[in-house]
Amino acid sequence: MEHDHRARIVDAFVDGLDQTILEETYLGVGSLAHPPDLVLKIVLYEFVEGRLSPSQWHRDLKTSDALRWLGQGIRPSRSALYTFRDRLADPVFALHAQAVRQAIEEKLTTAHRGVLDGTSIRARASRHQLFNEEKITKRLEELSAAVARDAAGQPLESQPAWMATTPAGRQRQLEKFQQAAAALATRLDKNQKRPKDKRLPTKHVRISPNDPEAPLGRDKEKVFCPFYTAEFVVAPESLLILSFDVFAQTTDAGTLAPMLDRTEEVTGRMLDQIDTDAGYASLLDLQSCQERGVQLVAPVNENDFTERKRAEARKATIGKDQFQWLPEEQTYACPMGHRLKHKGRERKRRRDDQEVIQHRFHCPAEHCRACPLRERCVRDPEKGRTVKRLEGEELIETHRQWMNTPEAKAFRRLRGSVIERYFGDAKEHRNLRRLHGNGLARATAEVGLLVLAQTALMLARLRKSAANAARTAA
Repeated sequence: MEHDHRARIVDAFVDGLDQTILEETYLGVGSLAHPPDLVLKIVLYEFVEGRLSPSQWHRDLKTSDALRWLGQGIRPSRSALYTFRDRLADPVFALHAQAVRQAIEEKLTTAHRGVLDGTSIRARASRHQLFNEEKITKRLEELSAAVARDAAGQPLESQPAWMATTPAGRQRQLEKFQQAAAALATRLDKNQKRPKDKRLPTKHVRISPNDPEAPLGRDKEKVFCPFYTAEFVVAPESLLILSFDVFAQTTDAGTLAPMLDRTEEVTGRMLDQIDTDAGYASLLDLQSCQERGVQLVAPVNENDFTERKRAEARKATIGKDQFQWLPEEQTYACPMGHRLKHKGRERKRRRDDQEVIQHRFHCPAEHCRACPLRERCVRDPEKGRTVKRLEGEELIETHRQWMNTPEAKAFRRLRGSVIERYFGDAKEHRNLRRLHGNGLARATAEVGLLVLAQTALMLARLRKSAANAARTAA
């Protein structure tokens, strides 16, 4: 086996980790387990090769010389491999943190700056089996009746094709649908709390009974399905993943603060700067960065297609950005110089039950009716123009001005080349297009193992480069 074979890289990587974390995943009861460090080597090598299913690992153990060498001859059962993966939902964070701290100690990365972005990963559950409240309730009624007859020792009068054929199977189905009904009730409650213009009809609020934790939405390929969102923070100077996490949500909203805190837990210090896209540049995000002393590099209300859309617009409209905010008077002036009147304030719900205060300013109709800009500025001149402003929005305005500086533009050019390569590697070379287990915990374990595999390869590359540089300097 070559000295730089991937199996040797994985072997050295795992040997450099503290095995205590792995050993603590076992309770010390029952039959003697396979050495967890050897199983981890087997699993990480399979991830490096793009084989993510425990069933595939079990098959490969029979034929792969690299796996036999890494595992020193052990042959874990198929169920043992599934169980090992499921045990790593929490330990995988600590294992990755060890590797990052080693890189910092070896001066392979500074961990002062990070690039943050997320990607969707399809859940294992089918996108063709999505139930609304009516269908969930109907199935619960049928299963409850069937389980009651099983308990009474009575045969079923009729059995739908979807229903399990054994009493034990029907009991498991009933428990699964009860969990799905509880999760759906939570979604329905959240849907009712949304603004009217964003609220879905009740029949369109659906859930996957096989994976009720997975939210529904359109993934990167525009397919409506259950999926999870994986977030990575990557150091731009070393291309090392500093932190990761998996969220049961369809967007990146609200993940900036948790990822900053996660990175601090791993590296032992808060980042000086975080570079990301417009999805992380809300008022709440800017406030979170300000509280933590982190410089956010992200455009406000823009993406790569914003300028093109503006150029393709048939008629240029006058947006809120063309109204001048007058801080001394605490009001707006329209493009023609008319002062807007404060009409009231209201609380607006944001993510995780957080709220912001929004003020409304109104330009009277008598100004709009005679205004030469009315066709571009207001829909109905008889009602006048209303402009809304969040309390604390000056933070956004200051950030927008800074984003137009040469310094910020230079930072922006790095983001795509840093973060997208990891997502491309994960989906193209490691085959992480669809998860192999249901639930957020299994999704976290699978993504975490992928991150460990990518970290092992990157650390080997960084150490080789450092050794070559040292030899050259000598």
